[in-house]
Amino acid sequence: MPNRPSKYYVGDDVTFRGTFKIDGVAQTPDAGSAKALIMQIGSSTPVVAETTATISGTQIYYKYSPLVVGQFSCFLTAAFSSGADERTGVIEFVVQKKECH
Repeated sequence: MPNRPSKYYVGDDVTFRGTFKIDGVAQTPDAGSAKALIMQIGSSTPVVAETTATISGTQIYYKYSPLVVGQFSCFLTAAFSSGADERTGVIEFVVQKKECH
């Protein structure tokens, strides 16, 4: 079954988080190496140019707000083993307007 993008609403504050695993073992990123990049699907201009993300233990965090309507990808990147290895993960998400029924 394909992964469905996460769904959020205009104006939400969202914290994206990721964990990198190698052979099933969570890895601790090198200090200061975590980066985030957010692109709107179908556009070549970043919504958020590559910027520093936060590392806490084995987790990478990036808080993003305010959300606008569209379909996006958040790329989280970190280096491991003193920069010898770099990994990137992708979180796809959709932002919709809140509607009253």
